[in-house]
Amino acid sequence: MREQAASAEGHERFVSRVVESEEVWSLRGENGAAWCPSNYTEDRPVLMFWSDRAYAERSRKTHFPDYKADPIPLFDFLFRWLSGTANDGVLVGTNWTGQLVGLEIEPDGLKAEILGRLPGDVIGRYREQLAAGLEQQQRSE
Repeated sequence: MREQAASAEGHERFVSRVVESEEVWSLRGENGAAWCPSNYTEDRPVLMFWSDRAYAERSRKTHFPDYKADPIPLFDFLFRWLSGTANDGVLVGTNWTGQLVGLEIEPDGLKAEILGRLPGDVIGRYREQLAAGLEQQQRSE
């Protein structure tokens, strides 16, 4: 029961802080981003992300010593990472502890939750970035 409450608190902290900082942290190594098997669902890996470098470092020191903490702009996280993760059938872990415990969530659900908490000016800026990216893509085709 405590573990579930701590996971929910960690998730809420993740969403609040990434909305405020517009930055997400991952651990990256030679083979890509840090992941582990789901604690609840067989055959579905969980990509882990943190709201702060310090949280990422906790897990890195314990389980991923050859990885480095790496920031991701929130725009890229929302529209590249989470979209790709959803397409791959991978779950997302938010602010997992050094014991690799935390909330596991569907990428589309996390994306909707974060977008629902972003201020209007940030949403407007992200819409402009998406439109510019689509325009550039169309020109290069």
